[in-house]
Amino acid sequence: MKRLLLLLLGFCFANPALGDDSTESFQINLNQEVQVQAQDYYYNFGRTPINTSRSVRFYLRNNGRIPIYINDINIQGDGFRQNENCPNFLFEGQRCSVRVVFRPTHIGPYNGRLDFELTAAEDIQIHLRGRGVFGF
Repeated sequence: MKRLLLLLLGFCFANPALGDDSTESFQINLNQEVQVQAQDYYYNFGRTPINTSRSVRFYLRNNGRIPIYINDINIQGDGFRQNENCPNFLFEGQRCSVRVVFRPTHIGPYNGRLDFELTAAEDIQIHLRGRGVFGF
């Protein structure tokens, strides 16, 4: 009984990570003057306490002179969601961003994927990983 009480007290006074919403960012540069090959990227959210969120912002930038048409941006996988501000056309020097949020609801591994479907270029895939853990 004492061990249970100590465990509960430790849980109550532990520094909770609830509401942790620090955001990292990464930029993906495109240049249509050279034919783009399929591009795969990987991002690991790491060990994230269940029912808390971590996020990352991915920037897509057009470094070429030809506009890039963005057909669609999709996310797959439980525990992952996205919001973005990308227009249909990304002109020379423009960039847009996609914010991906990872919020695990159970303990264990999570896998997902963020897809950029582009016209006149190969698609870009960002493979996502994370692990839901106890928050104490």
